[in-house]
Amino acid sequence: MNENVQKSIFGKITATFWEPSATFRALQVKSGWLDIVVPLILIVLVSLVSTPYVTPLALDEQKVRIEKSERLSDEQKTVAIERIDNQKDSIRLYIMGPVFLVLRTVVVAAVLIFIGNFLLGGEVKYKTSLAITAYASLIDIVASAVKVPLILAQQTIQVYTGPAIFLQDDSTYLFRLFTNLDIFVFWKVVIISIGIGIVAKKKTNKAFWAVFACWLVYCLVVAGLSGLIKI
Repeated sequence: MNENVQKSIFGKITATFWEPSATFRALQVKSGWLDIVVPLILIVLVSLVSTPYVTPLALDEQKVRIEKSERLSDEQKTVAIERIDNQKDSIRLYIMGPVFLVLRTVVVAAVLIFIGNFLLGGEVKYKTSLAITAYASLIDIVASAVKVPLILAQQTIQVYTGPAIFLQDDSTYLFRLFTNLDIFVFWKVVIISIGIGIVAKKKTNKAFWAVFACWLVYCLVVAGLSGLIKI
């Protein structure tokens, strides 16, 4: 193993994109809190930079959906739109993003413990699972670099990097499913599979199918639930 990758946080971060197995072999030897905190800080910083550009568009589109809703009265629409307008300059918008990223990391790491220790029969520690999730989440930086310019150019957050781009009717279950089948998320699934396979000392293809199956179940459930939540 490359000694620099083994010892350097920067080396592990760069290797995540080009040679993820080197990063995760290093984590198998030793994983510290810096392996969790540093990647998350980078992701949070990118999120904070994009927030003032993307969030106003998201709120405006939410207002349009409220205005077109047939399930809300005019009074309810007015209250909802006023609430959204009050959020535009709220500091809470800058807090919610980082909090969500941290919570997502905690939850995904817990799922990886289930996959690594129960489905694969390995011995994966929770701290190592957190580190795997944090490094894999660095793909979000690449996703932002691609999606944010497209969002700003098109002035809409309805930008898709998956099979949803080929569908026109956004009210169907298939569309909602395809929006979750994002190419960058799939990239993370592959990287997580490599990581959990190495740490659990199992073949990568076996780890991939276990992680992929859990991700697919998640996508199917979310697509179904989102269809029930309509304004």
